[in-house]
Amino acid sequence: MQLCATLTKDDLSSIIEQITPLRVALRSRRVITLGRPTKVELVAGAGLRVRGNARFTWDVGGLTIPVTLRSWQVLLVPSFATRHGRHVLVFNPTLEALDFKNVPMFLDGRIADAVKDGLAAQKSKLVWSFEKHLTLVRALPDKMSPAGEVKLAPTGGTVTVTATELRFTLEFGFRVRRDAPPASLRALDLEAATEAVPSSRRAALR
Repeated sequence: MQLCATLTKDDLSSIIEQITPLRVALRSRRVITLGRPTKVELVAGAGLRVRGNARFTWDVGGLTIPVTLRSWQVLLVPSFATRHGRHVLVFNPTLEALDFKNVPMFLDGRIADAVKDGLAAQKSKLVWSFEKHLTLVRALPDKMSPAGEVKLAPTGGTVTVTATELRFTLEFGFRVRRDAPPASLRALDLEAATEAVPSSRRAALR
């Protein structure tokens, strides 16, 4: 069984608008706030590219230096993975570009490395636990014996990125679990089976 979902560029832009501004923790207790993106685009075969600008401060030797990013550019690469025994959709952030304004050259490399590390730390947050939300478990009807349940749950999937849409195809598995019958019921079943044996064979069995 499969379930297909498609997100267009407009859908993704709306999602990005809702999760930004995004605060990224850097080393030494620094925080950079990435504002609302100025551009969102889909890159075929790769992922979702987001571009914007930002301002923050950087402390060096007791001096606080204001830093302006004309632009930052991040590629969010979707993939399926398993986390804590559950299937999830992960968006891995990859820093593609940082364009500084009026920043000393000896600082831009250090700042870029710090931003990369900060984005890498966001991987655990950019996750959709679809198995948790799309799993369906229902008990079997009361008249059925022994009791049990049916479970419909995602088992994985594939993701396809085109220039116009992000397409998810989720695979589902169906399973029926039956409880072991009570001891009293097993005894009754055995007695009924014994009574069904012809008397001549029953005597031989005894």
